[in-house]
Amino acid sequence: MDTRMLFAVLKNSEMQAAHATLQRCLEVLTWSFGALATGMHPATDELGEAFGPGHEPERAAKAGTPLACGLDGLNLLGAWCEMRGDWEFLRDALHLANHYGPGAQICHLCGASRDPGLTYYGDFSNAAAHRATLVGPHCRGERAWKSHAPISPLCRLPGFSVWRCMFDFMHTMDLGLLQRCIPAALQGLLGLPPGKSRKAHEAPFWPGGRKEQRIKLANADYVAWAKRTKVPASSRIKRITGSWVHGRFPCISMEHAKAAGVRAMLPWVAEKAEARAESSPAAALRARVLTGLAKMDACYRGQGRFLSLSSEEEAKGHCLSALAALAELAGHFPDGPWRLQPKAHALVHIACDAVGANPRVLHCYQDEDFVGCTKELYRACHGRTAPRRVVQRYMLGTALQLVAREELLAGRRAPRAAALRGGPLARVGGSAAASSAAAPAAAAPAGAKRGPGRPPKLLAKRPKGRPRKPAA
Repeated sequence: MDTRMLFAVLKNSEMQAAHATLQRCLEVLTWSFGALATGMHPATDELGEAFGPGHEPERAAKAGTPLACGLDGLNLLGAWCEMRGDWEFLRDALHLANHYGPGAQICHLCGASRDPGLTYYGDFSNAAAHRATLVGPHCRGERAWKSHAPISPLCRLPGFSVWRCMFDFMHTMDLGLLQRCIPAALQGLLGLPPGKSRKAHEAPFWPGGRKEQRIKLANADYVAWAKRTKVPASSRIKRITGSWVHGRFPCISMEHAKAAGVRAMLPWVAEKAEARAESSPAAALRARVLTGLAKMDACYRGQGRFLSLSSEEEAKGHCLSALAALAELAGHFPDGPWRLQPKAHALVHIACDAVGANPRVLHCYQDEDFVGCTKELYRACHGRTAPRRVVQRYMLGTALQLVAREELLAGRRAPRAAALRGGPLARVGGSAAASSAAAPAAAAPAGAKRGPGRPPKLLAKRPKGRPRKPAA
């Protein structure tokens, strides 16, 4: 948690209409980032009111002084570099008029349109017309904002550019295209009728008279493949269910598979689709979609934070080839199961306009984990005071981790802290304080995953039910 700083906690059900609450928080955030850009304590608040004896006297005393200094005595400055998030957050935070929702224009980075025409977003060729309508590198995105809404406060950030408001690869690829492409492919591989059709178009890949039998064999095949390729257990999908391949446009629910599981499953489905590529033209297009997406992901996985020029061009080629096949499938089967989404256009910007950055590194996986931890803190607090209590508990937890890390570097703490077996109250006659104090010096049990310098985890549990009566 110490690698990210919690700014505010908002409950969606308590936010005002037109996202007024979110915009008020963004105004404070913009004011704070503006102070970081200058390196000095501000003299006014976010509303422009000057600090003084009657208004924030502590801040008034620090106004004009450096925020932080380096080892050489020079002031340290902050620079805004990027904004990440799913498409919905970008739309709400930046007041985007061109987005995935209803409307002809769907993109704030180019003139791609939903209407089949000159700038149709479903054109994935290198010479697509919408590629010639890209905004400039220094554009602040004026043409993409809503005309009836105020400009977002984030646009006033020093160095702000609309090109640094990036589409997130996890929400675009793993929780976007793959959530629909994988079940659409499985529907055909299982020999089920596609879309509104009542007759299957191909023989099942796995034998079996009933759908449940084929799904069971597919699950066994996936588990064997995951073990053979050494897919981590935390990234494996528990099982394929019938709901995955049900309906006109099947989709994988977040309740059945997380983003990491869908991403890890892609090579397996691509391998099965490639084995059936020669059975029909539609099967060849299906294999082209899944193989192209899998190869693009492989190009990103083998690189660091920045991509080499060859890897970037290779990933771009695989992406455009896969999306072109997806558009062709969606045209051939309008009644399902293949569907072309605006997120396919967002993936084009990720692959073609990343400017050397690796999308697999600049993703929101760790941010989503952080949000999950914050959500657990919120649930443990009272609903009325939760927004403030969560921030306070986060600050306390971060301070404890920083102190523990400092003690570890100074040699005053064991390299790995672990709790005693059986919990802090395991010792007879020992108190919770004494047991927890002795825990850092104890040897770490096998399989312990507590990081270096972290405080011991309390394992005491409240007994459930009434105590058993002693035997007579």
